[in-house]
Amino acid sequence: MRALALLVAATLLGISCGQPSGSSSAHSPSPSARTSASSAASPSSAPTAADYGLILSAGILDMVAPNGSVGPTATVAAPSVRSCTGGAAAVVQPPVSATADKVYFRDGDTKIRYLTPSGQTGDATTVPGASGVVSFFSVSPDDQRIAVLVEDLSAQTTISLKLYVEDLIGGAHHVDIYSTTTPNGDAGTTLWPMGWHQGLLVLAVVKACTFQPAGLSPSEWHVSDAGTAARKVTIGGNCILSYWPSPAGVACVDNGTNLQAAVYDWSGKVTASIPIASSDYQSSLSASGGRIFFATGQGVGAPAPATRVFTVGAGQLGGTVAGHAACLFIDESHLLAPDAVIAIPAGAVTPLPASGVCAGHFPGGL
Repeated sequence: MRALALLVAATLLGISCGQPSGSSSAHSPSPSARTSASSAASPSSAPTAADYGLILSAGILDMVAPNGSVGPTATVAAPSVRSCTGGAAAVVQPPVSATADKVYFRDGDTKIRYLTPSGQTGDATTVPGASGVVSFFSVSPDDQRIAVLVEDLSAQTTISLKLYVEDLIGGAHHVDIYSTTTPNGDAGTTLWPMGWHQGLLVLAVVKACTFQPAGLSPSEWHVSDAGTAARKVTIGGNCILSYWPSPAGVACVDNGTNLQAAVYDWSGKVTASIPIASSDYQSSLSASGGRIFFATGQGVGAPAPATRVFTVGAGQLGGTVAGHAACLFIDESHLLAPDAVIAIPAGAVTPLPASGVCAGHFPGGL
């Protein structure tokens, strides 16, 4: 269970501190410099693509086009929750969920707001939140329903988890579908609603708290009934699961003795097996499932950032892109990294105005 937590615990910590996780001051301009960089693009360079990568940087949510230009932005306030019992960092989901026409984000503790590709913003609903309570969420692709996981860290020994689904607007048809407790500390796990697939919820099982200095990946992916929480599919194993899901599914990297990556669709079926290198760590599939990338990990002792892209069922597509570890596909020909957009197969890199933390893909839906 390795590539997902402090990447995200630091997501919100980075937002609140005004500097993104894992970036140096050279890549994190002051708020005034960040604003001027974002607004410097001329109208002729404004992105027009249907697909965007989403980045959180210094309290700003950016919609990043395949050409690397920054489109609409919104400010995002951090939640109050910061730590667990014993000083471990609370592992916090990126507060962003995209649908077919909007990007929703949690602003502070309780407000769910939205941003559109045309730059419009507005309020959508509220979720529970306080100094010891944080909510993770996912909005259905048709903007009708919202799934919310409420995490209460206020007790010393346990974290209470409650998962509910309700109408996005107005909160009608509210159903509490799951509740449990988990240890408050490094041993605890939680759930992140990460998307919807054919009306079912896609949930990542992640650590609730961590002392580790780098990100952790989900230990499992679950596909569950949105009305009852009955689990339909479990994806996991002794390997490193994709951090960001794709409509095509997720991969699981075994960079130990086997040096293979298994590709899973959302039925839990293995659809491909790809030879990998021992330095390959994180992975993600393109929306079509026809391409997959492998990126190096993070933290002390990790290899230098690099990304390799493969055509599923064939070989490597282009050369290795050094200096940048991709997080997800923007479209079939462009990858988003925390500090750049990578064009494939050429490997051309367009730096972003400010590095940050990946927050998903627009349009949403799995």
